[in-house]
This record gives sequence, C-alpha cells and structure tokens, in this order.
Amino acid sequence: MNTAANNIYQFSRGDPEERYIKPEQPRMAELEDGYTKLANELLESLSCCNLTARQFRVMLALIRKTYGFGKKNDRIADSQLAEVSGLSRQNVNKAKKELISMNYIILEGNKIGVNKEVSAWKNQSRDSVSNLKTKNVSNLETNEVSRLETHKRNTLKKKEITNISSENSNESSDRPSEKVLAVKPDAVVSSPKGNKWGNADDLKAAQWIYSQVLIVSPTTKEPNWSTWANDIRLMRQLDGHTHQDICKMFKWANKDLFWCSNVLSPAKLREKWATLVIQSQQPSRTQRASGSQQSARQSIDYESTEWMEGIDV
Repeated sequence: MNTAANNIYQFSRGDPEERYIKPEQPRMAELEDGYTKLANELLESLSCCNLTARQFRVMLALIRKTYGFGKKNDRIADSQLAEVSGLSRQNVNKAKKELISMNYIILEGNKIGVNKEVSAWKNQSRDSVSNLKTKNVSNLETNEVSRLETHKRNTLKKKEITNISSENSNESSDRPSEKVLAVKPDAVVSSPKGNKWGNADDLKAAQWIYSQVLIVSPTTKEPNWSTWANDIRLMRQLDGHTHQDICKMFKWANKDLFWCSNVLSPAKLREKWATLVIQSQQPSRTQRASGSQQSARQSIDYESTEWMEGIDV
C-alpha cells in the first residue's frame, strides 16, 4: 500500500498538467507605470469622431507610440502599431491609409503623427466602411425598412453639414437645437451633438478670420462654423483672450510672410499663440505684400476691427 501511494504521489508531482497554477493577478492601470499627455480638445474630438473600430484602434496605437513618448511624430512601422492595437499588419496598413486620406494622420517625410488640427479631420460615412451586415432577416419588409431608414439618416446627415445656404442669410445648418439652447442659451451656432458651440461674437470673429484667410488663399472652402466658433470660445474662456486679442493676433499672423500660409484657422492660431506673441514683438519680421482680394460675401469691413467695439468680453 505504501508503495502504491508513493507511486501515485510521485506521478502527481511529476506531471506538469496536474500542478496547481495560481490565477493571474488583476492588471491595474497606474500613472506610476507611465502616462500619455494628451490635449483635451484632441480627446474630445476623438470621442465623437465617426471612425470604424479598426481605425480607432490604430489612432490610439499611434497616440501611444508618439505622445506616449513625448513626440509629435516618429518613424513607426506597421508592425509596431499592430503590436499595440492587436490587429494584423495588413489591417493596420489599410486603416492607416484611410486615416491619412481623412486627415487624421499626417506624414512628414518618413515620419507619421496625429494631425492636431482637428478641424481638418474628415469624417467619412460609416455606411461606406462598415463591414457589419445584418444577414439573419426574417422577411423582405424588414430589409426595405432598413434601407429607407439608412437613406433617411444619410439625408439628414447631409443637411446637418450643409454650409450657410445664402450669402445674405444669417440662418445656418449649424443653428443650435432647442436641447442645446436649454443648456447654452447664448449659443448661436452648434454641432449636432452640442459639444462644439459659440455665441454671436464667437461666430462673428470666426467669420472675420475666414475673410482674412480668403485674402491669402481665395479658394479655401467655407469652414465648419460650429468648430471655428468653438475654437474662438475656447481661446476666450480657457485661455483668457478677448475677441479683440484673437483678431489682432490673427491679423498680425495673416500679414506675416511666414505665418500667413501656416495659420489658417482658429485652431492653428490657438496652437501657435505663444510663438506668435514672441515673434510679433520682433521688429525684423517680414510682412507680405498687402493684397486687394476681398470675398464677395463680405458684409462688413474685415480690414478693420471696429466691429468689435462694444462686444461684451
């Protein structure tokens, strides 16, 4: 009996399949293990962007490989993004090309990085990139209803992003809904979700900036007014700049030989503000030759900032 017991004991101890395996300890995310410094505006824009799950995972992987190491861009192979995102290299490459075409990712030589100019991001329709299809449908009527609902949603979406319909009209598709007005009563322009908005003076400053952009680049398309007004509002509320400060700084950048082609939106103005302040105090800066091109849509004298007098800041 003792021999048999010993044999059983020895067999049990010698077989690795029979050994006790301790359960894995829960993984905890701690700042002490490292963190990524990320602008709130970038995070908010990502949270409401219209990306596929695959594109979103590649964006997060790119953020980890750039901002996670304190870099704005870097030489990053598809295999590195695949390792972080858990996707195959082929799927990473496909999603990366899509994000580049949508202006979410920018290329600088052989380096890639996240495009911080979130107003330049292009949200492509999920209907055109989604691989999710409902196949288990019980009858043809359900399919027909689904197609009609999709068409209705797409039609409404196109109406939401339509720019100002008339040159002489103050009405815009960016007009805030009653739900947004209940929370932000002074909003005159807003994104459909209400996360980007501005008051009347924010919108007017955004329109003035656009008029100055047209002087340098007459073919520039009309912007998303809720995004531009929101950037003006953030500079005003978070950065402590008045509308007059904002417009004066943009006017200086718009006349500077270098910055006139590099600062073409409120978002870029906000990003480069500290640098612009320093360089605007340098008397040796070269000014571009003043042009005479003016937008036919202008209803005020945009070369003057007198319209800001009396604005409550």
